[in-house]
This record gives sequence, structure tokens and C-alpha cells, in this order.
Amino acid sequence: TTMNQEESVARGCALQAAMISPLYKVRDFKIEESSQHSILIGWTGTADQPEVAEEGDMPTDCKDGEYKTAAIFPAGSPMNTLKMLTFMRRGPFEVKAEFEDPSKLLPGTPTDLGTYRFELPVQAQPKKVKVRAKLTLNGCFTIEGAQLVEEEEYDEVVKEKRELPADGQVAEEKPAEGEGDAKKVPEAKFEWVEVKRTKKRAKKTDLKVTVSGAPGLSAGAMQKLMDAE
Repeated sequence: TTMNQEESVARGCALQAAMISPLYKVRDFKIEESSQHSILIGWTGTADQPEVAEEGDMPTDCKDGEYKTAAIFPAGSPMNTLKMLTFMRRGPFEVKAEFEDPSKLLPGTPTDLGTYRFELPVQAQPKKVKVRAKLTLNGCFTIEGAQLVEEEEYDEVVKEKRELPADGQVAEEKPAEGEGDAKKVPEAKFEWVEVKRTKKRAKKTDLKVTVSGAPGLSAGAMQKLMDAE
């Protein structure tokens, strides 16, 4: 069919709403959208930060006390994308998000996307903090959450199969004609025993994230509007 621009937008909106809604079932359509603007994040480095990032994470290394910015979602990044950031910290810290090139924004559009403070309790040793940053399906930047990741040891009781020691007696068999003495080897016996083993696992604790300066309504205002609906 032939459609003008308004009809195309209307049909696309109706199709997208039907795909998201649990009340309708439509064909499987693949829709790929990308962000037009590059988004930066900035943070202040510490001496505890490792130089090599974990596999799949965005590098966050920089010199102690240095403020560094990096493009977490470059222009052209697909929507609904999640990225992980790993920081080694001893206490609370902040991450700031902003648009990279203000000249590409509409006039009057603020460049700041918010400052996110992670309430990490003061630690004697540097601890690993995993931050989840997301470019939502609507193209909005957000911090989904942060977790303190610690390694802890725990004891686990497992059952193992062990061979019982032989009693030392070997049954003798009468040799056949033309053969030498033959001895019958006793059949091995086993038992199940409980063994305590020390293992390691990752303990994850959710951290409180305080947002300031982010565009849009606050969480409290959004909740009031949702309650009013």
C-alpha cells in the first residue's frame, strides 16, 4: 500500500504498541533503532582502579584524582542496550552523564543527563562495584542499579566414594593340571563418606543510587501521577 508520512508514523506506532502489549499477538517484526547523540560518562579516578577492565566491561582506568570522560554510548548505538562498569572503591563515589556534542542538540536542550551517587559504605580495602548503565528502548540514558561484589568462603559437605582397604586375605584356588599356583584377587569394596570442602562464591549487595540533575520528573512525582491514573 501507499502511505504518506503521517500514516506511516501512525501505523508504526500502532504496530509497536501491539508488540509491547500482552493483550495482542502479532508477527515477529525486527525493529532496530539507534541513538543520534553520543553520551559521555565522567568519573574521578583512584589508585585502586585496575588498568585492565573485566571482560565485557567498559574500561574505567585513569590516574588517581584525575577526572576522565568516555563515550559509553557513541552515536549510532542501538536502543535497549546495557553496559557494565566496574569500579574499585573504598567509599561513596559519583558518576556524571552528559551529551558529548551540544551543537547537535536542539536549541535550549540541557547537556547534563544527571549525576549518580553510589552510597558505598566506607571500606578498609578497595571493593568491586558493578554499575549497570542502560540506553532504554526510548533512547533515554539511565543507571539501572549498582552492586557491591565480594568474594566469600563457605563450607560445603559433599559425599565421595572411597575404596575400603583390603583385609589381606587372598583366597587360594586349586590349580589346574599343568598350571602353577593361582590366587584369586578379592573384589574391591567401596563406601560413601561425607567430606567438608571450602569453596568461594560471589556475594552481591545492592547499593543505593541517588540521582540529581537528571532531566524529567522525579521518581516521587512519577509515582504520584501513576497513582492518580
